[in-house]
Amino acid sequence: MAHRYEVISADGHVETPPDGWVKYVPEEWRDRAPRLLHLPGGGEAWLIEGRPLLHNGQNITGRGPVRFAGASYYKEDGSPNDGAGDAVQRLREQDEDGIDAEILYPPVFASRFIEGIADRPVYLALVQAYNTFLAQDYCSVAPDRLIGCAVVPVSGIDDAVAELRRVHSLGLRAVALHQFPNGGGAPRPEDDRFWEAALDLGVALAPHQGFGEVTPPPVAPGVGTQMRSMAGALLDRAGSIRPAYCLAQLIVDGVFDRFPEIELYFAESNAAWLASALWHFDDTFHCYNTWFEKELAKDPSQYIRDHVYFGIIRDPLALRLGEFLPLDRLMWGSDFPHSVGSFPHSQEFIAEAFAPLDDSMRRQILVDNPVRFFGLDADAVLTDTPM
Repeated sequence: MAHRYEVISADGHVETPPDGWVKYVPEEWRDRAPRLLHLPGGGEAWLIEGRPLLHNGQNITGRGPVRFAGASYYKEDGSPNDGAGDAVQRLREQDEDGIDAEILYPPVFASRFIEGIADRPVYLALVQAYNTFLAQDYCSVAPDRLIGCAVVPVSGIDDAVAELRRVHSLGLRAVALHQFPNGGGAPRPEDDRFWEAALDLGVALAPHQGFGEVTPPPVAPGVGTQMRSMAGALLDRAGSIRPAYCLAQLIVDGVFDRFPEIELYFAESNAAWLASALWHFDDTFHCYNTWFEKELAKDPSQYIRDHVYFGIIRDPLALRLGEFLPLDRLMWGSDFPHSVGSFPHSQEFIAEAFAPLDDSMRRQILVDNPVRFFGLDADAVLTDTPM
C-alpha cells in the first residue's frame, strides 16, 4: 500500500554478524578483522585487535530484556535476532514498530573499537569494508527507508576527505564523525578541507552524541578559569554533557563563522540539558570574555540554534521545555536495537511523550527535520517492504 513519511527514527543502529561486511576486506587483511566468538555460557563476544573482549549485550537488546553480556545475534532456532538480520528483516521491523524510515548508525565494533588497530592500511581497509557493505548490501534495498551514516576514519585529514568522497559516490547521504576530521580530539586548520568538501557534496554531518574529546583538558585545582581554554571555560557552568564540549570547540574555533551554511545533527544527545546549557554558555561568555577577548559574531547559544540539531530518545522532558530550548531543532530516534530503545512500542511512546505538542511541531520533529537535514523527499511514495 502506498505511503509516505509519517514517523522517521533519526537514530537506529546496524547490528549484524561480521560475515556481511568482512567479505569486503581485502584478503591480505581479512585475518585482522573483528571476529565473533560464541561463548560457552551463551551469547557472543567480539575479538578485536588491541581491545578487550566486547560482549554482545546492550547493543542487541531488541524487544528486551536488557543484558550487559550473554546476548546473541541469533534466536534459539538459529534465525537472526531483533535488529540483527538483513535489510529486508529491518524493513519488517520498521513496520512492526510503526515507523517509516531510520537513520542508521554504525556498530561500535565497526567504528570505535577498530581504532585500536595501529596499522593504518588495515584500519582503513576495515572502515572502507563496512561503508561498502552499508551502501551496497544494506541501504540499497530501500534507500528512502534505510539511511546509512558512514564511518569517517580517524587516521588523518587525507583519509577522512577521501572516504567522504568515496561514500558519497556510493550513494550514502550522511557520515558519523567520531573525532575531528584531522583524527584528533580538537579542531585544527586542516579540518576546513573536510567541512568544505561535505558542503560541496551535500553530505549530512551526523555524529552520534558527539565527536572529539568529551571534556576539556584537566587543570590543577584552584587555578581558576584563566587557566582554561575559552572552549573549556564555556563549560564551567553549562556542564560536560556530551556534546557540549564539542559544540564549544566548534564555536570558539570559528567553524560556524567560516562556514555559515554548515549544520550538524548530534544523535542520542537528548536535549533537556540544553535549557540550562544555552543560557550558561552565553552568560559565561560575557562574564569571562574580558579575560579571553574572543570576538564572536553571535552569542554562543545563537550559533547552536542556527547550526545544530539534537536527537532525543527517552527524553520526554525536552518536549515540555519549548520556552527554553529550540524544539524546532529536535529529531526523535528509537535507538533500535539498543537498550534504551522503544521497539516495538514506539507508537505508544510517541503518543505519550509528544502529547504536549501541536500537530505541526510533532510533524516537524518526526518528519520535517530529518527530511530536510538528510535530503529526503517528503512527497515520494516509499519503498514497500518485500514479502
